[in-house]
Amino acid sequence: MLIGKDFDKVEFQLFGFDLVEPNALFGDTIILLVSLFIAFKIKQFNKKTPFYNYWIAFFVVFGFGFFMGGLGHSFFNYWGVPGKYASWYIGIIAVTMIELAMLSIYPNEKQRTILSKIAIIKAFVFLLIQTYVLVNVDLSIDPQKGLLVPTLSSVIGLGIVLGFLSYRYQKIYNPSFRYLWISALVLIPTALVQALKINILPLFDRNDISHILLITTLILYYIALKKVKTTIA
Repeated sequence: MLIGKDFDKVEFQLFGFDLVEPNALFGDTIILLVSLFIAFKIKQFNKKTPFYNYWIAFFVVFGFGFFMGGLGHSFFNYWGVPGKYASWYIGIIAVTMIELAMLSIYPNEKQRTILSKIAIIKAFVFLLIQTYVLVNVDLSIDPQKGLLVPTLSSVIGLGIVLGFLSYRYQKIYNPSFRYLWISALVLIPTALVQALKINILPLFDRNDISHILLITTLILYYIALKKVKTTIA
């Protein structure tokens, strides 16, 4: 086990390419498949409302964002840090989908419109900040700095809609909204694992630990959405 630093990247060959971090590509592909499966299951609810449409969009965008992240990890020898850019941008957009989903059922219609516009403005602001970072900060030394903006966007957005709003909605709509704020708690160890660089094995590092926690949150999202479908029109 290593704490505070990472293992050397595991190298492997596939179709003639010299790749690295096969565990990252495998884990991110699993997240893509789980996300698409859940999106398909939610689609079967036949709930054509903004709430469920935004959630479906989230799972699709989130899944492909992580898959792009896995490619960025494994093709690092070819693409370098720019290979990670797409997943960082997509991460900001994915969080916005959850924000808009949760705000679409905000009880006060006037405030709902204002808050939804704020969420969209927030997304544009963070996308612009991310662009500034990518253009002006040398990420070749520490690529992890490129994750700071998407992470901050997630903390702010999910902290509000999955923390505060889901707790409120469980009281005014359906008790099963509690699964959403529970999912937010599950994400806390992810930040600690990444910040402290807790790595168990070269093929099971901090990213793999985060993947397990993220898949857990996706399942909790699905449980909540399935249980509240009779409540949310």
